[in-house]
Amino acid sequence: MVINKLKYVHQENLKNMKTIDKTFDAVKFMREQRDKLSNKLSKMTKAEVIAYFNSRKSETKVKPSA
Repeated sequence: MVINKLKYVHQENLKNMKTIDKTFDAVKFMREQRDKLSNKLSKMTKAEVIAYFNSRKSETKVKPSA
């Protein structure tokens, strides 16, 4: 009895949910950036990768927060 009631309430909630049209897909953007960086770094030597990140660190002031 209680399970049937919960199923009904859940189905009603699903009917009432609204679809949101995304203007920005964060997951898609993250994957594109990761692939772009991976492609760039795969053509570099270890020393070039270290130099690349050292130069990027000095260029950008935005630091990720934990």
